Amino acid sequence: MGTGPNQRWTQWHGRLHVALRANPLLPRNGRIAIACSGGQDSLLLAQLLLDLAPKWNWALHLIHCDHQWRIDSAANGDFVIRWAKSSNLPATLCKFSDPSTGVNQGSLPKTEAAARQWRYAQLQEIAQQQCCNYLVTGHTASDRAETLLFNLVRGSGSR
Repeated sequence: MGTGPNQRWTQWHGRLHVALRANPLLPRNGRIAIACSGGQDSLLLAQLLLDLAPKWNWALHLIHCDHQWRIDSAANGDFVIRWAKSSNLPATLCKFSDPSTGVNQGSLPKTEAAARQWRYAQLQEIAQQQCCNYLVTGHTASDRAETLLFNLVRGSGSR
């Protein structure tokens, strides 16, 4: 997939384009921050938005937050930033241990909720620094099912 005029659109490009024309969640000329974990859902979303950007006149900025739980988290972050650079997409890598985050450096987030809270705070701050007025994240259907199961197990419903 390229970003030039001869780009080959997939069904996903068409579906997103049609959905955005019907419900302009991301209007023309928007400044959009893309949260990218490095998983296939967020990379696909980033590629779709990158491919559609010339048509919608979007300014994009990719953000990867590393809470450093996984052994391969540094390699994952490096991969995301290399991919962004190879795609000419501005990107920011935010690591939990980075003193510029203003987070207590004594311990990593201990729960998924704490990691999520830190991640969304960083995404919001970086999006604001980059003058982005929209922040998008990608989740697969299995992510939603996993979240629903997690919520049911801890005693809350789907809301």
